[in-house]
Amino acid sequence: MQTITRLTLLSAFAVLAGCASQPPAGPPGNHLVYRDSSGNATRQFDYPDVAFCQKVEAMAGRGARCQAEAASGLTAKATLRYMPPGVMVEGHYSDLGRCRTDTGSLPPGVQLVAPCSPK
Repeated sequence: MQTITRLTLLSAFAVLAGCASQPPAGPPGNHLVYRDSSGNATRQFDYPDVAFCQKVEAMAGRGARCQAEAASGLTAKATLRYMPPGVMVEGHYSDLGRCRTDTGSLPPGVQLVAPCSPK
C-alpha cells in the first residue's frame, strides 16, 4: 500500500514538474514557439492560421506550442517556403548563429527564401 502511495505521489510530482517548464496555457494562435528546458524561446515560426500551426505542432513534439502572442527576445529572422502547399513562413531565432544552424540543413519540402538577418 505504501509503495502505491509513493508511486502516485512521484507521478503527481513528475507531472507538475513537466508543467512548470511549459509556458502558461493560453488561446492557440499561429505562432509556433519552441522553448528550451528553461522555458526560453529559441525559435518561432509564424504560420498563416491556427489550423496550419496546430498541424505542425502535432509533429513538432513537446518543446513547441502554438500561441496567440509572439515570443520576445528573438533577434534573427529568415523566410522559408513550405512545398507543398507553397506557404511562406517567417522564422524567428534566438540569434544569428541559431538561425544559420537551423537553416543550413532544411528538411525536404522546405526552402530558404530569404537568408538569416538581424531583426
